[in-house]
Amino acid sequence: MSYPVGWSDVESVTPADFTVRTVPGLLGDRDPWAEALPAPQRLPADLVAEGRTIPVARVQAMHEGKRRAKARREAG
Repeated sequence: MSYPVGWSDVESVTPADFTVRTVPGLLGDRDPWAEALPAPQRLPADLVAEGRTIPVARVQAMHEGKRRAKARREAG
């Protein structure tokens, strides 16, 4: 499980503070992850254009490498 903790609280909490039983009460109706995110930013057009030049085969190879690494980790 993952739960965002502010820097000011890091010293005063333990992993046991955030369980499937305690987190719903901590969350209430708010989304602490959304609160922690910076405001959306626009990427420069030249950077977007550069990203579009990456060959699809290269992107597929990158994902395949990640998939194989995950499988190795899970296999032990």
